[in-house]
Amino acid sequence: MQLENDNSPEVFFARDAGALQRYRQFRQEFGGGQAVRVALSGRGLWTKQGLIWLDEVENRAASLPGVEAAIGLAAQHRWLLLEWPPPDPAAFRARVLKEGPDIGAGWVSPDGETITMLVVIADLPPAAERELLHRLDDLIARPPANIKAHISGLPVLHLAMDRSLLATATRFLPLLVLLAAIFIAVIFRRLQDVAVPLVFVGVCQVILFGVIGYLGGRLNLVNIILAPLLFVISLATAVHLLVRFRDLAQRGMNSREAVLETYRTKGWPVLWTGFTTLVAFGSLVTASVPPVRTLGAWAALGIAVMTILAFTLYPVLLAGAPKKSVQQATRPFETWARRRGRAWAHWAVFRRPLVLAGTTAAFILALLGVTRIQVEDNLGRYFPKRHPVRAQLEKLQQHGVGIYAAELILSHRGSSRSEGEEEEAPFLDPLAQQRLAQLSARLRSKPLVYGAISSGDLVEATIRSTLVEGEVTDSIRWMALGLIQTAPESRKLLHALITADGQSARVTLLVPMLSFNQIEPLFREVITDAEKLFPDTENWITGQYPLILLAQRKLMRGMIVSLSLTLLCVALVFLLLIRSIRLTLRVLVPNLWPVALVLGGMGWLRIPLESASVMTVSIALGLAVDDTFHTLGHFLRLAPRQGSEMAIQATLERTAPAHILTSVILVAGFAVCSLSDLLPVARFGALSAVAIILALVGDLLIIPALLAKAVGSWQLAVGSWQVGRKERE
Repeated sequence: MQLENDNSPEVFFARDAGALQRYRQFRQEFGGGQAVRVALSGRGLWTKQGLIWLDEVENRAASLPGVEAAIGLAAQHRWLLLEWPPPDPAAFRARVLKEGPDIGAGWVSPDGETITMLVVIADLPPAAERELLHRLDDLIARPPANIKAHISGLPVLHLAMDRSLLATATRFLPLLVLLAAIFIAVIFRRLQDVAVPLVFVGVCQVILFGVIGYLGGRLNLVNIILAPLLFVISLATAVHLLVRFRDLAQRGMNSREAVLETYRTKGWPVLWTGFTTLVAFGSLVTASVPPVRTLGAWAALGIAVMTILAFTLYPVLLAGAPKKSVQQATRPFETWARRRGRAWAHWAVFRRPLVLAGTTAAFILALLGVTRIQVEDNLGRYFPKRHPVRAQLEKLQQHGVGIYAAELILSHRGSSRSEGEEEEAPFLDPLAQQRLAQLSARLRSKPLVYGAISSGDLVEATIRSTLVEGEVTDSIRWMALGLIQTAPESRKLLHALITADGQSARVTLLVPMLSFNQIEPLFREVITDAEKLFPDTENWITGQYPLILLAQRKLMRGMIVSLSLTLLCVALVFLLLIRSIRLTLRVLVPNLWPVALVLGGMGWLRIPLESASVMTVSIALGLAVDDTFHTLGHFLRLAPRQGSEMAIQATLERTAPAHILTSVILVAGFAVCSLSDLLPVARFGALSAVAIILALVGDLLIIPALLAKAVGSWQLAVGSWQVGRKERE
């Protein structure tokens, strides 16, 4: 296995060619990978000792391998002052808070309680980036007295996701295996009946994750769900076949005969279930969020592997059971479930109006709730409120420090200029610098902008600190640009804001954690302001944070497309099997029941849609049809001889044990995901578990009510002929 975690921001970028092209252009022109903020606070901050330590941290951070730049208050002022630290820290603090550029750049919070340092990280492999973040943590682990320090930013957020995913893999998955083994042992009471399905599941897992590892796949917030998902789906399939095999063995068949008869009656339902589940996962490849697409592709491969092994490896495992031990196995659970299945079906058949009225009312209520669904694209809220990463981010916001950056790019490349108007370095012109300073000042006045920094701010700060206090002319700005170029630190900062050829400039906006709908109007205002001052440039917003928000905005569309494809496929399969549009519509109702109620519940309970929970509905539909296929297989064989009402009761008597067992296994698997401290994973687990419970209710109550008087004898005969023909083939 060569699997690694990777929750880097690029993993979650939207599949938007234009947006990605502009982001790549930004990275090519300005360099730099990701960035984190080192935040310092406390009473000892504005003292000589505190400022000396700040300078040491900046210098030591800048020297770490993989760090392109470490810029903060010390780097900004050290080259302008005769000495560091300033002789009067209190006076220095007052000047910094009064002049304002350091606040606008995010080096200092408006109340002066927090100082931050920007650390720009080069493009690194995930493991190297994690190591660098650990080294930065060690760098600030022992601050002077009365100073607190921590690191914030997107890389830190995604490192916390990596840690949570590791906990999911190392704690919750073994717990799931243990619970499944105990549950099967309690139900079947025979060691081989525990070992056979678990061996089958283990082989499925090893093959899939071995392929993923050797192909260079990486785990992230979304596809970590794949492990418990494949575990419970393959185990549910194994249990369906095992229950039938045990039933036949109890009747006196030897192992070989019982296996053959099991696959004669269960083979086609298992095959069609595998196909529809594969389609349900495969439909996720239409999503705009790359991890969701990846999960869909890998899960479809896993279901294909499982289905193939169900017809190759699993019969061999079942046939190895000693005849005597199978026949002597006790079956108290199956006996109880058979009685309950028939009793529930009987109740639903003879209280059909009540069941259908309740189902209709639930559908209507759910549809009203669907209109209230919201999308969660605030990454900080992927963690509980008590989580330290979220708490630190929110605390910085309360102090007026923006952690997330959006980049306003102004470019003369490709802009329309007449021949002869070409400028060698248009943004190094003093007038352009003056306009950049005006633009960043205008942007800082907006309520949702916590900071904005441009090269114009650097020029203006240099003028105020070293040159003049009166009217500023173009010649003075030229002098300031020359002075900036003489010091390595200021020169590095200048070229981080303007390209070397002067054709492009950037204004870095520091913004709070917000949803796309909240921040998109701000981005439009920013572009409008830029066009007023720079009408001849091409202007756009880019950066990691805007691209992640863009991906989250497209979640609803992806869910609708995925659900539609899955529903269409399931409907076509049902129609192919039973050759009746009327009956197809009836059997679709109990499968749409869990989907509708989960979506409606999300709306009414204000459970947001995000990158993990968006998969719930398609997966729930794909899994719900599993039991329906098995129910239809029995029903269509019995109905021509017994009539609809008696046939559905006899069917549930036969299939209820497997339905209940597989549902409990699926619920347990998803419930394990709900233990994660990553809220998207926890929501996915909880919602999927609820969907499986609702699907079981549909199988035991709604299907009997719908099929009791669903079809005429000629339709049942056609359906029975189709199933029987497939079995003989």
